[in-house]
Amino acid sequence: MDDIYIAEAVFRILRERRQSVTDLMIYGNVKSMEQYRELMGNMECLNHVEQELKSLLDKQERSND
Repeated sequence: MDDIYIAEAVFRILRERRQSVTDLMIYGNVKSMEQYRELMGNMECLNHVEQELKSLLDKQERSND
């Protein structure tokens, strides 16, 4: 499998999951403060994974130059 294909698939999954969490929060489906904190933690993790993947791709691109 191509590295770019995998990265694009992971970015798509991250976007979809982020949208799901956002929808839960926006449309008032959060049942408790505990669930809200869990969702915020999920968002932080999704953002972190995305940033790490971007960083790895950037390093790979620079090493290929």
